[in-house]
Amino acid sequence: MAAIDRELRRKRFKLQGRGFEGFRRFSHRHGLGLRFPSTIENPSPGDLSYDALTAHILDWFDARYGRKLNFVYSPSSGIIDIDGDLFLLRVMRIWGQMHFEINPARLRFKYRRLGKDSPPKGNVLQEMDALTQAYADSIPAQQYDSILVQFSKAMLACSEMFTHHQTPLVAEASVDLDAGVRALMDGISFGHARWCFEQAAEKCMKAVIQWETGTYPKQGHKLDNLPKLSSKLIGCNLPPKLLADASCTGKARYGEIATSRDEALAAYVAMLEIVAKVLALIPGQRQMTGLALYAGPFPERAFDPARDGEPDR
Repeated sequence: MAAIDRELRRKRFKLQGRGFEGFRRFSHRHGLGLRFPSTIENPSPGDLSYDALTAHILDWFDARYGRKLNFVYSPSSGIIDIDGDLFLLRVMRIWGQMHFEINPARLRFKYRRLGKDSPPKGNVLQEMDALTQAYADSIPAQQYDSILVQFSKAMLACSEMFTHHQTPLVAEASVDLDAGVRALMDGISFGHARWCFEQAAEKCMKAVIQWETGTYPKQGHKLDNLPKLSSKLIGCNLPPKLLADASCTGKARYGEIATSRDEALAAYVAMLEIVAKVLALIPGQRQMTGLALYAGPFPERAFDPARDGEPDR
């Protein structure tokens, strides 16, 4: 394990995820096909059985790096609008498939992060920052569909950003997204929020142009001009209104043109759709392969608290 760790350090592999990558390389290098997660929790040091090896490998990295290895499960952010009340959405990173319910009764339930005999489960309401039990209980069931649509748009756009985060333009766009969300939520400058969302959309579109042509325009911020520079973007179905909603001038950024909260929120929604559409054009290994969303609690047959929840400790 020390040799594999040295390889990862030489390649500047991020601490977050280094344990999993060490496990993957060890398993592949020795042709073991080890299972993840381990089917044995806390094996004894002398247990070198097949099912215990995964736990031993991850324990080795955990002992060396401690909490620094922890994944940031919510590396990005979004917004959920409930009748004008804006909630900060923690956009989690997903590997494979995940199922989500909307269930106020399980607002404090500890869902298992890794699947055990079924895809992992979650609750959209838990990803909304500072949502109280009283507010969750008060949300009309008729609002659940709208919440799911907003949640899915944020997840799809950020999933594409995670996929292409090694591209500098996309990495910068993800920073713009988070900055815009914070500016909109804080209410300090809706113009700045709108500018950030425009920048996120622009940089993702330019990332497609760079992937297709090898270069991209360094100046110019008019979104409706960018599709003309890429045959891929031309065929991407970006309606004029969508581009207009996401567009912004520097004058709005500096307050020379007034921007309302509704205009900033419309820019956010349009940006998410643009980002998800255009980055899907670039080949890559998608971490998230599927979402199953329930506008209400999971059906009884689809949820088992013992299987889908963290064990009591």
